[in-house]
Amino acid sequence: MKKIHAALVITIIILSLGVSGTAVFAAQLHGTYSERIVPNVFIAGMNLSGMDALAATATLQRAYDRMITDGLTVTVGSTTHTVDLFPTIQGADAAYPLIDWDTNAAVHEALAIGHHTNPLTDSVRVLAHTLFGSTSVMARVTLDTERLQNAIFAAFPETQVPPSPTDFSATFPRGKAPIVTVTPGTDGQTLNTKPTFTTLALDAGDLSLKPITIATIAITPSITTTDAQTLIPKAIAAITAAPYTITGTNTEGDEETWSISQKTIADWIAPTQSDTNRFTVHIAPEKIIDFLTTLHTTIDIGAQNARFMMNEGVVTEFQGSKNGTVVDDDSFFAAFNAALGTATSETPIPVALRTEFASVTTENVNTLGIKEILGEATTTYTTATRNRRANIQHGAEKLNGLLIAPGETASLIAALRPFTLADGYVPELVIKGNEIEPEIAGGLCQIGTTVFRAVMHSGLEVVNRRNHSLAVSYYNDYTNGNPGTDATLYDPNPDFTFTNDFPTYILLAAHADSEKGEVTITFWGTKDGRSGSYTPPTVLTRTPAGATTYTETSALPAGVTQCQHGFTGYTTTFDYNITYANGISKTVPFLSSYRPLPETCLVGKAAETPRE
Repeated sequence: MKKIHAALVITIIILSLGVSGTAVFAAQLHGTYSERIVPNVFIAGMNLSGMDALAATATLQRAYDRMITDGLTVTVGSTTHTVDLFPTIQGADAAYPLIDWDTNAAVHEALAIGHHTNPLTDSVRVLAHTLFGSTSVMARVTLDTERLQNAIFAAFPETQVPPSPTDFSATFPRGKAPIVTVTPGTDGQTLNTKPTFTTLALDAGDLSLKPITIATIAITPSITTTDAQTLIPKAIAAITAAPYTITGTNTEGDEETWSISQKTIADWIAPTQSDTNRFTVHIAPEKIIDFLTTLHTTIDIGAQNARFMMNEGVVTEFQGSKNGTVVDDDSFFAAFNAALGTATSETPIPVALRTEFASVTTENVNTLGIKEILGEATTTYTTATRNRRANIQHGAEKLNGLLIAPGETASLIAALRPFTLADGYVPELVIKGNEIEPEIAGGLCQIGTTVFRAVMHSGLEVVNRRNHSLAVSYYNDYTNGNPGTDATLYDPNPDFTFTNDFPTYILLAAHADSEKGEVTITFWGTKDGRSGSYTPPTVLTRTPAGATTYTETSALPAGVTQCQHGFTGYTTTFDYNITYANGISKTVPFLSSYRPLPETCLVGKAAETPRE
């Protein structure tokens, strides 16, 4: 019916104005809304009619900021807490909201409504939408469910009671067979967050969160006492067959053996339910973590990717590729469980291995087409802490020599993993809520930002990039000191990814100079006539940080205050421009929104005096 009414009204307009008058009217209407949102378009319940991209972004960002600042009110039983949706992290590198929303994508979606290529057609659509249309666009929020769940669990620690599984207990009378009894399991409890997250994602569609109530659910042991008691004969057989001998070859090529005694097996076995729902006796994986770590440390030889460097314009290899061999945990468990009750010290159990293949090999090094610089970028970190410098240094070493095939999309998170102490990263202290905790690998956003700028100088295709939630001053662009050309990294997301859309391989060279506080990223390859550049970022809006907030904490001595400085909010924009050899140009606009954040201080509180 609306389509009929729209057609009728438009016909009347044409008849009254004439064809030429209608054309003028259409041109005026098209001009009015050519770069604005057409009438009756709503996002998250807000009418954005007539707004340009900047006004719409500012309106939506304010609503989103209010939602994040207010936090999430959660009630469990008779206890209510407000969960912080934007944990404040010292240095702000890894500050990331637990409920995220891409404001820019929503604005682009709203601007596309009623806008095509033909002015007359667009004018008709705008007129029809003005008179009869109404389009509502939901705010498509993204929940970081793992971190959000952890934040809720941390707010209600008393609700997290792990169950105690049904287990065996063995005694070893002198000169007699072992005696096995069953230790009954006990129930535990946790919060039933899964349906909560489904409701929360829908509720956040209007950028406003209602208080939620989460129920606790019981966690019962998977094996009952009665079931376990039927397995006692199998448990005794598994124990009395010990000692078991396990063999493997260490990293030096020598054979190693491990003897597993009866008492150790008694500690390791547990009643379990097989894949076919049969009750049986197996080694419990969680009980032999230390032993598995020993096996991996002794045996594993990881794969080694080929690494390359440029020497006088010629690509040379400075690390050859090698496949590795590592312990295959699943196969080892299967072999060990199959041997329970049957193997003896004379029939050893070999450690199962699997081949770990190098992803970048050395074949055809000279035909890769790497001979000249495509683009590079340098950023500074002169004020960084010692640990942050160490992480930047380690991250650069991991990236240096990375080879990217034509058509391949590279992920910085994947290239920089694992973010562990064992890999070489070091922790920095961070403020989370009202606690101070160590965070591993702080500072890698320095690398993400530098790679982003080098990608643009090279004319490569940007796939995924997110600006920091806060405008961190040391990532401001070197051209004019404004924020806007940074890229954040936080495992597992946000990530920075880009595609090698050159016809040849490209080589990523990374060098960090900790003494000077500089990191340089250079892309090598074969130029194909394209050029890449970006315009200096322009600040569109500024929002003051706001008044300082104070939170008491037991993590600091009484009277001691530790503060993180405030952050001004910004909306900024810049254009990434690529001109190809055939003369075709492409412009990719980047609009970045940064939240304002007041100075946040933790104040040590005095210990409570116990009442008599």
